[in-house]
Amino acid sequence: RRHQVALSPDGTHLVYVTNRQLYLRAMDQLEATPIRGTAEGRGRNPFFSPDGQWVGFWAGELKKVAITGGAPVTLCDAGNPFGASWGADDRIVFGQGVQGIFQVPANGGTKELLIRVDPEKNEQAHGPQILPGGEAVLFTLSSGVSWDDAQIVVQSLETGERKVLVNGGTDARYVPTGHLVYVQEGTLLAVPFDVVRLEVTGGRIPIVEGVAQATGRGAAQFTFSDLGSLVYVRGSGGAQRTLVWVDREGQEEPLEAEARAYGSSRVSPDGRRLALGILDSGNQDIWIYDLGRQTPTRLTSDPAREFSPVWTPDGERVIFTSTRGGATSSLLWKAADGTGQVEQLMTSPNRVGPLSFTPDGKRLVCMQENPETGWDLHVLTMEAERQSEPLLRTQFTELYPALSPDGRWMAYQSDESGQFEIYVRPFPNVEAGRSQISRNGGMEPVWGADGRELFYRTPDGSTMMAVDIETEPTFTPGNPEVLFTGSYFNGPGRDYDISPDGQRFLMLREAGQTEETSERNELIIVLNWFEELKRLVPTE
Repeated sequence: RRHQVALSPDGTHLVYVTNRQLYLRAMDQLEATPIRGTAEGRGRNPFFSPDGQWVGFWAGELKKVAITGGAPVTLCDAGNPFGASWGADDRIVFGQGVQGIFQVPANGGTKELLIRVDPEKNEQAHGPQILPGGEAVLFTLSSGVSWDDAQIVVQSLETGERKVLVNGGTDARYVPTGHLVYVQEGTLLAVPFDVVRLEVTGGRIPIVEGVAQATGRGAAQFTFSDLGSLVYVRGSGGAQRTLVWVDREGQEEPLEAEARAYGSSRVSPDGRRLALGILDSGNQDIWIYDLGRQTPTRLTSDPAREFSPVWTPDGERVIFTSTRGGATSSLLWKAADGTGQVEQLMTSPNRVGPLSFTPDGKRLVCMQENPETGWDLHVLTMEAERQSEPLLRTQFTELYPALSPDGRWMAYQSDESGQFEIYVRPFPNVEAGRSQISRNGGMEPVWGADGRELFYRTPDGSTMMAVDIETEPTFTPGNPEVLFTGSYFNGPGRDYDISPDGQRFLMLREAGQTEETSERNELIIVLNWFEELKRLVPTE
């Protein structure tokens, strides 16, 4: 969901994220070396110093480490960056989404707000880069609908004047050849750019197709050196996926549904329908798929992002998150048969997602973003005057709450141990203690229909785990066991669900890919890329 690769300015070293840590690869060597202090998911968003001797990264705080080795050095407190870069003036700038763009000296210190954005307009800042001369910052500005529809802007640090350079695209970088390059729907595009006048001087030209993009965060997986080498992760924009049932032994049964850009998926309480988020042309809508008739029906059609569908316990309605109306996040619901109008349940200045109803449908447990503490858990009362109240708020990040079928227990994931693990607390008295369920990481818990089994995925999304649960006379979890492994889609949100009988799992697989044909992620390097760029996109 953030940047995964960084190439040093002289092109001699590459840092990338794999196996949940950072690796350093000298380009004249065959093997990569793990970077100290970045294991167990503690190293993300790599970026190089201008001299190529340091790697900056995020691990709960903004840090740096010398490429020659040694312990990482903490620079400042920061949330997981929406892009970061290290300027020639030894200043590091990093995006913080709705909080704007911050700066910190490369030797560490107190972070300072550099550029403000307007949270009332749902503005989010990503990928800042101080342009040559140090007087302006290039960055991506999103208004919350789609990063592919974001604006590439430049802002003067002296006057604060902001100028839109490109409408439609994300993660722009200035190239010393006199170009801006950025990504839209998996394609790397370039436009000629006058860095003195801060103006685009020509039309956009596609340069490379099939560049991976981070889902829902604006980051594109490409990097280049000052000497002209390009490295990117092979991927696709708006990737097409297929729906598959996977049994407890890992045997697959594909659904007849056509391949589309599916996201969050939920099985109805009676097991006869699916609620699906489908991305199309920059918008994401909710669809209902009838498993018996094998037909999809659109439920929403607003020009916004609508995702994370959740069925009401009676199967009559679907509640979902939406960005319609310019809101950062709204909770809406609509009758699953498509009748009636969409009704708004609540709005929030921060992102919010519905997750789990109590069995009687009177309360909904949600996760809601807090600018100070990260993600917390809330309860929305569904009767009379709907009110949202905090349920679990700590200094850590809590995500994906799931209530047991009897409503007495709440499973969720938390990073209180330094990595995400699955925990269970009593509900609604969540202060009465907790039990850790997973080992070596876990995310996105789901209960079995009888409440005697809890499922979750490993942090890389490759393995489905199962844990037996006893609740009488006391809550007692069993040992986690592997059900199956596979190369299934693992984006933001819970991208799987379980059938009512607990025997099959609804999973998403990249179109054209099977367990036998799935490929490793690939890093592609293009030498002398600047020469191709100048040939394809001439400048003045």
